[in-house]
Amino acid sequence: MWSALLILVTLIWGNSFIAIKHIIEYVSPLELVTLRFVPVGLTFILILLATRREKVWQMIREENWRLVFLGLTGAVLYNVFLAWGQTRVPAGTASLIIALNPAFIYILSLVLLDETFHWRRAIGLGIAFGGLFIIIRWGSGKLLSVSDVRYVFITMLAPTTWAIYTVSGKSVITRHRPLLVTGVSMIFAGLVSLVFVRRSFLIKLPTFPLSFWGAVLFLAWPCTVFAFLVWFNALKRMDATRVAGFIYLVPMFSVSFSHWLLGEPITLALLLGAVVLIVGVSMVNRG
Repeated sequence: MWSALLILVTLIWGNSFIAIKHIIEYVSPLELVTLRFVPVGLTFILILLATRREKVWQMIREENWRLVFLGLTGAVLYNVFLAWGQTRVPAGTASLIIALNPAFIYILSLVLLDETFHWRRAIGLGIAFGGLFIIIRWGSGKLLSVSDVRYVFITMLAPTTWAIYTVSGKSVITRHRPLLVTGVSMIFAGLVSLVFVRRSFLIKLPTFPLSFWGAVLFLAWPCTVFAFLVWFNALKRMDATRVAGFIYLVPMFSVSFSHWLLGEPITLALLLGAVVLIVGVSMVNRG
């Protein structure tokens, strides 16, 4: 059952890139963050305060600014850079860039956490970034402009902020349950995102189509609340390596559904680059 649920979660995460692509046709990346994390924050308030109120307040007293920082890096900045990049980067390509998360985490861990250096993982890094180069240079089947490359680098800031979130949160999750840390950091993300609200934004909300609101709710509840609840509960019941292995399904689903729903081309170069990138990331992850 948990394997089936994890496949469902990766299917949902794979389609999140398509939802983002649709939402940013109507709002800015900053407004997208507000639309996603205000309902996420409210949902986690209901869940956590109803079940673990004392632990929540204790953790906030002990960690306060760290939880705000986690919400800022792992939710707000991550989603701003991803959505900003996706204004020019195809959804399938963006999912493959995000698949580099473990590579960025490893690099940051070497610098900040004194992680042991392994040649196999270093070679995996090189292979993964080589795969990314193939995807960016030849994957779309057309010549890239300087502006296109700039948006690729903007998208790469998303896994960079996720690496900062992961590495800086390591000490916090040694003292508190990971799901609790994630839920409260998402609540703070919702609060921080309120600074992006403008009167002009509120005025145009009623004019958006149902497909827009469906995409927003999809990002908020199935993609964030449901997915994280499944993920952490699966970690309680299954080996962490097995759970982590499911993440490689995300770019496969994203590229496939982006082709089906958005008409994004699947070229031989894109497939080759994706295989090379995933092989490299798996070498990094194996450590």
